[in-house]
Amino acid sequence: MSIAEGTNSTAVLPGPRTREQLHHLKVAGYDFTCRVRTVSRASVGRPIVLLGGALMDMYDWRLIEARLPADATIITFDLPGFGGASALGDETVAGYELQAEAVVVALDHLGVNQVNLLGYCYGAVVACRLLAHRADRVARVVLANVSEVVTPESRKLLTHAAELAEQDRIEELCDVLCEHTLGPRDREALSKATRFGFKDVRQLPHAAAALRRARDAHGDAMRQAREITVPLLVICGEHDAFTPAWSGLRLAEGCEGASSVVLDTGHTPLLEAPDVFVGHVMSHFTAP
Repeated sequence: MSIAEGTNSTAVLPGPRTREQLHHLKVAGYDFTCRVRTVSRASVGRPIVLLGGALMDMYDWRLIEARLPADATIITFDLPGFGGASALGDETVAGYELQAEAVVVALDHLGVNQVNLLGYCYGAVVACRLLAHRADRVARVVLANVSEVVTPESRKLLTHAAELAEQDRIEELCDVLCEHTLGPRDREALSKATRFGFKDVRQLPHAAAALRRARDAHGDAMRQAREITVPLLVICGEHDAFTPAWSGLRLAEGCEGASSVVLDTGHTPLLEAPDVFVGHVMSHFTAP
């Protein structure tokens, strides 16, 4: 593993002395970026690492960040195969392993010993690989909209979505994903918001590879999920057809001491119920 030197940049964000710093790093020859949001008042809590879905980049957490504690240190990523990072052609479990390794490289670079970790969908799988190898770096973990297996219906959806992404048929891709991921409440408004966000998918050249990796390597990447020993909360969506609630609940039941909650959402609680979602996340992160 190697770290790029002299490639950090800092921006001061609107609000009470909030600072955002980008760290441009390398892992096994792949470029990636770590984004760190801090405030001048030191936080008493551990930094919060956010690992997102297959079509998310390091800036797609704004809705959640706005609801996290104002003094929290928040770390997001463009891991290899995401956003502006290097392309990652490996669609096997080794791709997930490399992404998890990149998180450790970033924590070492930042001098952060231990974090609270939130993994959503694809990011939950990366989180599981991180926990399989370096559980000592994680104090508490939340896995949201996670499944141990890819159902036949989800496999079909991922195949179709990867084809649309590869062919740059972004509007159709958005239609398909909205149809299969949003819950029944406020579907029209959420669909419009999602379509607005998907304008950036054209700038995410790794989407097809990430979707195929999620389809083909998911099972191998989740094979040790029930061996998680750090305090675990699994968040499920009652109406989630992509990562069904029953699968997330089964995972929680298989992990000693884990807890679970089912929200009145589909696959996108970050959009559908962000206040409720963050409430559960922070209750877990701050539990004694």
